[in-house]
Amino acid sequence: MYTIYITAPNVLDPYLGPSVVAHNTLKGFLTIKNELERENIALTFISIPSCDRRGVVQLDECIKVINMKLYPPVTFTGELQAFLKMHRLNNPNLVHSHDIYSIFPWINKTKTVFTLHGILWKERMYKGPYMRTSLWLNERRFRSFYNLLTRFTAISPYVLKELSQKGFDLSKTVIIENPISDEFFNVEKSEDSVILYPATITARKNQLGFLRSVAVAKPELSDFEIWIVGGIGDKSYFETLTEFVRKEDLRNVKFLGKVPYEKLLELYSKSSIVALTSFQETTPMVIAEAMATETPVIASRAGGMPYMVKHCKTGHIVSPSNPEEIAESLLILASDVRLRKRMGKLAKKEALRRWRAEVICKKLIRLYVSTIQGTDSQLEVC
Repeated sequence: MYTIYITAPNVLDPYLGPSVVAHNTLKGFLTIKNELERENIALTFISIPSCDRRGVVQLDECIKVINMKLYPPVTFTGELQAFLKMHRLNNPNLVHSHDIYSIFPWINKTKTVFTLHGILWKERMYKGPYMRTSLWLNERRFRSFYNLLTRFTAISPYVLKELSQKGFDLSKTVIIENPISDEFFNVEKSEDSVILYPATITARKNQLGFLRSVAVAKPELSDFEIWIVGGIGDKSYFETLTEFVRKEDLRNVKFLGKVPYEKLLELYSKSSIVALTSFQETTPMVIAEAMATETPVIASRAGGMPYMVKHCKTGHIVSPSNPEEIAESLLILASDVRLRKRMGKLAKKEALRRWRAEVICKKLIRLYVSTIQGTDSQLEVC
């Protein structure tokens, strides 16, 4: 039997991108556990919880979760803590890490796969001093172990472009995108003249640029409610947004804050359009989730977003620095319900093909088996 470890933060209690990816991957493997049995694979998810969750959770004969907490300051001691905690585990046939610290104990010890979430050197410019230091250190870590990996999984062609520009060897790389929960595919569409902007409130997410476009198209969008959804990541930036809304008298703009998961599904159901005009994103899950709910997307011509949205087919790609262009796309979609429905159906079809957890997990099984056996015949290597 092949024993495979998958390490990731908060597998059972997801709250940010990588943990949500790992959680959706876990659910995907549970739906195709017969394929794991057929390939003779036993999966152990090593979860690094932010809470004090402990112990082993056996989910199926071939799938279990081990909780293994790391303590601050993880930025400076993460790999050391991982070494001390993981040396007690038996050597697996392969380790797939979504966590930059937990890959270190397995380098040169077994076959390894690593998935990078976010472009460290791109995101650094939008962070405060501590996080800039943390991302700089993590970039150094990534460079130190990249050439020692057996495989690297890129979540977007955009990641490959960035790695190539930085001089990384792409011969060991395969593209496997992030899965989303099946719940988004089951949402029943019930449009209610809503434009949704789901993102943590920070300058990188560019809510201000989006609100400027709403101000440009203010008369034509008067029948729509604009819902800004997400926790406050930057208080001063949030104050800038609320002052802009007051100054421009944008009475149809509402800040809903961070909403529960079930509420988010309801918001997608009611939305006519989902917008995300960030300055930097790798593969934002809100785009995939929106498309899965048959909602056309307005997204930035930046990062990995153009690889997700097909311009004028499943949504619009716009410049994040051009409020007039964003406003034009808003008006085109807001004024034509049949166009929105046609785009929405194409968007869901695309999402079903690319981002269902079952689809992603089948690709991962092929990756794991071929990596363990030392064959590339089943992989689309980049």
